This record gives sequence, structure tokens and C-alpha cells, in this order.
Amino acid sequence: MAYANSAIARVPRLTGIDASQRDPITEEQIQVLVTLLRGPVSDEELEGFLVVCSRFVDEFGGHRTDELAEVFRTSTAEGREALRQSLRYINRWVGGYARYESQFPVRPFPARPAFPLFKVVGVEQIAKTLYRVFDSQAKICETGEPISDLIARTGRLPGVPRQARPVRRSKPRLHWCSYTAWESPAATRDALQILPEWKSDCSMRASISALRVSHSTFVAFKGDSKPEYAPDGRELKFAGYFYEPTAQDHPALPGGGLQVGVAGAPRVFMLEKWSRSEGDWRVVWRE
Repeated sequence: MAYANSAIARVPRLTGIDASQRDPITEEQIQVLVTLLRGPVSDEELEGFLVVCSRFVDEFGGHRTDELAEVFRTSTAEGREALRQSLRYINRWVGGYARYESQFPVRPFPARPAFPLFKVVGVEQIAKTLYRVFDSQAKICETGEPISDLIARTGRLPGVPRQARPVRRSKPRLHWCSYTAWESPAATRDALQILPEWKSDCSMRASISALRVSHSTFVAFKGDSKPEYAPDGRELKFAGYFYEPTAQDHPALPGGGLQVGVAGAPRVFMLEKWSRSEGDWRVVWRE
């Protein structure tokens, strides 16, 4: 593919990485990107992609770059433009690839992870509504107030920190939301691989206007807070981290459901609760 070959040829110039150190996984990822965008990739877009692409490489050595097709719905012109905007944004946010490497090095000794936050710019062009599903008995840790009561009182989900910096050194807290309103709690658990031991009945569903979270939505990730160890037994205290847009880690459940992360205290326009007797979602609060 001529466009992909052109993009691969520009990598040394944009990153300073010698062409003799070409990484076949990165080259394959660039091929996927060009296919998703259906055309040439600008220098700024390519450089932004190089900032985030290694975080699509999972612990097994494969990569999940093609899942960007679902995050950005690149089958549509609007989705492809949103992906381009997002790549340009992350490049500007970190100050370019060279600054990203120098300012946010990854080191095991001392432990210094670097987690670039890949913002979904223009999420409202991709989906009109985001859905946050949670347990019907969920409460605010600090006060004990049921989350459903908080939403009815304030019109918002509980607040989590807004992400003002492009790269995190620790796992951030976000609201996990989807583009899909599944037909039942059971279907939701299956699609998002919400395991029984997590003790969530998935019976509450908050609807959020994507337009209201257009500046605070991020590509979903998996963060492993368990420490890793060196061969000599030394604890590295390094949290594994890679983008994980679709749930597919637990073979016992079908998975395949897509999620994005939302920061802040997003405004809710409708709250639904699953009715076992009716076998359907019922509106319990509306903006």
C-alpha cells in the first residue's frame, strides 16, 4: 500500500529512530491506521499515532490497533475525521514525539510508567449518547449515598478527577461508558465481561449526551496495579498498561463490547432501572 509505505518511510525523520531499528509491529500498526483512514496520513497525525501506538501492543505481543475502527467508527467519514483530530490533538498535547520521549521516559528503576491519555476528540460525531451502567446498590464511598439518589439530586454522575495532563504516571479513575444500550443487564455483563465476583447487577443505566463530554472522553485502557518483578526477585512496582477498547480478556463471557473512559462528573439526562417483573428498562429519573 503506497500510503502506508510513505508513512513508514517518514518514521525516522519524525522520531529520530534509525531506520535500521525498524519495528515490524509498528509498521503493521501503521498499515492498519492507513487502512482505517482510507488515505494519506499527515506528519502531525502520524507523529501522534507513534506516541500512542505502542500502548495498543498487549502483553502477548499482539496489537489491538484495529479496534480503533470501533472506537471511532471509521466506516463513516465523520469517524475518520474524529480519529484524525484525535491524533493531531495528542501530538500537540504532549508537545511532539521527541518531547514525549524526553519528558515521559518509562523506567523500571526507579519505577516510572508513562500512560498517554488518548482523548477521543469529536466523540459527538461518533455517538450521540454514552451509557454508564452500574450496580443498583452502588453507593458513594465517602457518604454512603446511593449513586442513583445522587444522580436524581444533582443530575450528574459522581465526580472523578479531570485529566489535565497528557500523560499519567499512575492509573487514572474514569467512568467506563459504552456507545450501546444493551437489551438487558445480562446482555450488558456478557458484552462487557463483567464477572460475577465483581458483584454488579448492572441494573442501573445512566444516559449521557456525548456533546457534553466532548472534551473529557478517552480511549479505554487496561491498567494492572499488581507489581511486576525482575528475574532476581526485585519488585519493580510498575503497573502494566495498554489500550483495551473492547472487552475480550475473559473467555467465560462472550465480550466484544466497546467502552470509553469519561472524566469529571458528566451530566446525566436520563436514568433507567431494570424491572425484573416487566423484563425491561424503566425510566426512574429524567432531566
